[in-house]
Amino acid sequence: MRGYDLSPFVNGKAFIHFDGVINGKADYGARICINTKGEKLFELPDRDMIVNEFEDEDVAIVTDKNQLHALINNKGEFLTDFIYNRICLGIEEGLFEVKRDGKQGYIDIRGRKIIPCIYDDGCRFSEGIAPVCLNNKWGMIDYFNNIIIPFEYEDIFVCKNGLIPAKKNEKWGLINKNNEVVIDFQYDEIDSYCTRDCLVYPALKGGKWGLIDRDNNIVEDFKYEYMEAVSDEDNNIGHFISMSIEKEGKRALYSAVRKEFLTDFTFSQIGYLSCNRFMVRKNKRIGCIDTNGTIIAPPIYDNTNYNVFNEDIAWVYKDGKAGAIDLSGNLIIPCIYKRLEDCNDGLICAADTEGNSGYINKKNEVIIPFGKYDCHFMNSNFSCGFAQVYSKEHGSIYIDKKGDILEIKI
Repeated sequence: MRGYDLSPFVNGKAFIHFDGVINGKADYGARICINTKGEKLFELPDRDMIVNEFEDEDVAIVTDKNQLHALINNKGEFLTDFIYNRICLGIEEGLFEVKRDGKQGYIDIRGRKIIPCIYDDGCRFSEGIAPVCLNNKWGMIDYFNNIIIPFEYEDIFVCKNGLIPAKKNEKWGLINKNNEVVIDFQYDEIDSYCTRDCLVYPALKGGKWGLIDRDNNIVEDFKYEYMEAVSDEDNNIGHFISMSIEKEGKRALYSAVRKEFLTDFTFSQIGYLSCNRFMVRKNKRIGCIDTNGTIIAPPIYDNTNYNVFNEDIAWVYKDGKAGAIDLSGNLIIPCIYKRLEDCNDGLICAADTEGNSGYINKKNEVIIPFGKYDCHFMNSNFSCGFAQVYSKEHGSIYIDKKGDILEIKI
C-alpha cells in the first residue's frame, strides 16, 4: 500500500495512515482502523488526527492537530473530547492519569471524569490510593477523591504492600495508609517497590546503600554504591535486588524474600528478569543465570546490548553473528545471522549475512524466504498473526505466518 504507514496489530486491530503525496503536495489522509481480516472497522473523522495502537482494555489515545488528546473505544466512538494535554499510556486499577491545563486528574476506561484535574502533579493508583501534589505538598487520595494521607510531605511514592515512601524535612521514611510512621525519616532515599513477600528494602544513608527490614533493623550495612529492585520485562518489580559493592563496581543478585545473596559480586551488569532468567554481563561477555543465581549460559557471547527471553528464547551474538539460546542455555539457533529479533507468534525476523530479511522458527527452519520482503526490524515482529513488511511491488503490507499478503478491504 504505497504511501501508507501501518501500525502493528494489537488486540486484533491495527491502524493504517495515508502519509503520501497527491498532485505534488503532501497529503495526510485517512486514519483507518482494520481487523485481522483486513476489513475496515471505522475511520477517524479528521485526517490530522494521530492514533496509538489499541491497548489497555481495548481503548486508544487519539491526538489532534492542536496536540490535545482524547480516548476512543474499539468502535471508533470518542469517550472524551479533545481536552487533555496528556493521557498516560497504561491503565492502573481501572484509571488513566490525565493532565488538563497543567493540572492532574483521573478518568476511567469509559472516559468518565473520576477525579477532576485540580492537582499540581500526581502519579498512578496502587492499592486503592494515588500520590498527588497540591500547593507544593504531597499527599494521597482514594478513588472518591478523599484525602487519605494529608498534604504535608515534600515527596511521596506509590503504595506497595501497605507501605509508602515519603519525604519530610529532606529525609525519607516509610508510612502506612493511616499516615503512621513505620520507619522514621532518616534516609537520603528509600525504596519499597518490591512484592508483598519481600522482607527487606534498599535505603540510602551517607551516600551508601544498605538493606533494612520493616522494623528498621539493618540487614545489610550501608557500604554499597548501588542498589535497585530488578524489574521483569514488563517493568513489574519482583523480589530480587541487584547491588554493587563499594569501589569494585561488581554486581550481585540478592533475594529480598530469602534475605541472602544468590551470587557473588562477579557481574558488571544484571538485566531484566524474563522467563525466570537474567541476562548478565561479565568480563565484557554475555551469559544468563536463573533465579537461584545458577549459571545457565556461561558468559561467552559478544558484549552487545543483550536481550531478554521472549517465548523461551533469547538472541545472542558470537564473533559478530547472531543466534539464539533456550532456557537451558543451549544454542538452538547457530550464530550465523547478521541480525535476529524477538520471537513472536513462534517466528523470528532474521537477516542473513547479505542483509536479506526473512523469518525462521525456533528450529532454525526458514518459514518465509529471505529476500522475499524487506523487514523494518523495529516493526516487523509478528503480532496477532501478522507482521509489517515492505514489498517493492506493493509498498507497505501485512503478511500472515505463511508469507501471504493480507488484503486490505478499504
